[in-house]
Amino acid sequence: MSQFLVLRLADPVCWIIVDADGGRIGPVSTGNLADAAPLAAERPLVVIAPAASVTFAQPELPVKGGARVAQIVPYAMEELLAGEVEQFHFAVGRTDAEGRTLIAAVRRDEMQSWLDALRTAGLDPQSIVPEPLCTPDNPGMTVAVIDAGHLLVRAPGALPVALDAEPLTEAFALAGLEGEDRHVQLYVSQEDWQHSREMIEALREVTGSLDLQLLPDGTLPLLAAGSVRGDALSLLQGEFARRTGWRAEWQRWRIAAFLALAALALHIGVRGYDLIRLRAEEQRLDASIEQAARVAMPDVERIVDARAQIEQRLAGGGTADPQGLLARLAAVGGAMGGASGPTIESLGWRNGSLQLQMIAADTDALARFAQALTARGLTADVESTTPGEKGVSAQINITTGPAT
Repeated sequence: MSQFLVLRLADPVCWIIVDADGGRIGPVSTGNLADAAPLAAERPLVVIAPAASVTFAQPELPVKGGARVAQIVPYAMEELLAGEVEQFHFAVGRTDAEGRTLIAAVRRDEMQSWLDALRTAGLDPQSIVPEPLCTPDNPGMTVAVIDAGHLLVRAPGALPVALDAEPLTEAFALAGLEGEDRHVQLYVSQEDWQHSREMIEALREVTGSLDLQLLPDGTLPLLAAGSVRGDALSLLQGEFARRTGWRAEWQRWRIAAFLALAALALHIGVRGYDLIRLRAEEQRLDASIEQAARVAMPDVERIVDARAQIEQRLAGGGTADPQGLLARLAAVGGAMGGASGPTIESLGWRNGSLQLQMIAADTDALARFAQALTARGLTADVESTTPGEKGVSAQINITTGPAT
């Protein structure tokens, strides 16, 4: 059997479980919204909105339905609203046999505050029905409900009315309940009956008939039965329509999605900054390489590819001289391995000659180094020697020809 949790937005909040026909299953409970959440997790939630927050109209619209109704409704309600139409949310009900369409209007900010409070408490309403529309509809009598200082009235073929019930006699007159042709079915909560018994009984004298029914558990069981009717107008329409499927999931995960998108944007921004920084570093290194290439190859007018041009120059030097730079450096490395002591401070290559600036402990170490080079087919010409604190500094010129 289908069950519904019907929750009334009042002070305090109250709720009850009913079946699909509106018959009560459990007791009336009161508390805060969070207290009702466990019950709502197991059955659909129907919310009853306060009567004072909703304005009703029943205009004859020039269109029967579709998207154009949403455009026309605000203008049809404009004169009935206390404020700009842009501040209101409109819900469209059924059209009767005379072509009149039921319209309910509620302030957008108030509607949003209800939904925010419900969702904060973990409640997802299936529908939100205005309180006056939950009043029983009796085609032969005017139905009135007195509850907590309010009077709800629903006459056959007329819009529901919500009035302040203080003073009660004036409220009866404003609601059109007085007259010999008025037949009233009046529902009264036990508390209101005790408070206003004499005035309620006096209504019998000014109406054609009065059918009085006391509600010991308050008016919620009565209103709950009307809220679950299949034709009950729900305020969850248009921008506030209940979303299902991927739309509902999007609402649930949209904050996480925005955070993920922000993280992705930050990641892309950081990577973009790194690329720009590395590109600038690459340009700086290219400039340094080109500058070094110009120093190494002063006779070259245009540097296009410094690495390739230097390799070509080195390869060309090796072709012109079988004992080229690379071979000569290899021989120097071998000679230094066999003659301990000398270290290279600097070297240069010019016109097929390798020039070394070396430091040795003494001249004997330099002589052994020169002999090691001679053994490898090279000639080491010690051009100058200078004694110093670290040893003997020597300028050595290495060629392939005879020693000078």
